[in-house]
Amino acid sequence: MPSGILPCKPILLFALLVALPAAAANYSLNLSTSLSRDDPIYQGLEAFKAAVETRSEKKIRIKLFPAGQLGADNELLQHAQSGSNVGVVVDSARLASFVPELSILPAPFVFPDYAAQRKFVASDTFRGWEQRLAVASGLVPLSFNWYQGGRMLVTKKPVRSPADLNGVKVRALEAPVTIETIKCLGGEPVPLAWAEIYSSLQTGIVDAAEAQPTAVYGSKLYEISKHITQTRHIHLMTGIVVSQKWLQSLPQALRDILHDEAQKQGDIASQETLKKEQQLLAAMAESGVSVDTVDVAPFRQACATVPEKLGLQDALAQVQDVIARG
Repeated sequence: MPSGILPCKPILLFALLVALPAAAANYSLNLSTSLSRDDPIYQGLEAFKAAVETRSEKKIRIKLFPAGQLGADNELLQHAQSGSNVGVVVDSARLASFVPELSILPAPFVFPDYAAQRKFVASDTFRGWEQRLAVASGLVPLSFNWYQGGRMLVTKKPVRSPADLNGVKVRALEAPVTIETIKCLGGEPVPLAWAEIYSSLQTGIVDAAEAQPTAVYGSKLYEISKHITQTRHIHLMTGIVVSQKWLQSLPQALRDILHDEAQKQGDIASQETLKKEQQLLAAMAESGVSVDTVDVAPFRQACATVPEKLGLQDALAQVQDVIARG
């Protein structure tokens, strides 16, 4: 697990929360996401909370924390590993230190669209990776079908080819697959927490970002960066990850409710994300952003070696095998 994130006030808030059980609840879960309240995924989490509390007769209470209020994802995952009642909405790049194959999900141009990725995360192959994750880390996804959208380049100048990103500092998640993706797209990766992206673009710590339309809109990046290039180099699938120790402390019936509703609400939220993408791109275009369609072939070709660089050839073959099945 990446380290070096200093404790901060949100983590102190987290410590207080885990020390105080929710009133009238047998079990409580503090669920964190870096996304804003108006993101379809967050709205899906609200539906997840309501359904779980209703079906469990409030034996489980869920408290939601948007916009990274509870702390940095890596810190919260470490708390979950220790058995704390915290859940985090994360992509698999953050989990690949435990199961390297998980890096293939956010690798560039591996999945052609949402449908192909949704098919893969429902496969026996992916379930096997989840089981290995639980053994290696003590972390368990309630479900891994929360689609956040196709990631695009968000820049201050037009981008038509990888050469246009030469010397451009691009915000990156601190994970090898993300670092290599930024490099193959032509940019210079700068590891940075998502919560810091707006101010970092303002001050020039970074020049650009890559993100899905809902995140660009929710974080108001269109106020600073006036060019969106529709590369869709990554289709971002995420999951609700919790502590295996905490989950196993619940009766089986309550565990089933959590898994069932995570799966159900994840699919609904994903469909809402798909609907919102074009609406938000249109809204940002109306505000003065240039939403550009480009030939992605040069980007795809430049990124073709990423799986090999990361030792993911076998994982890529497994993904392609699942997608190819009728």
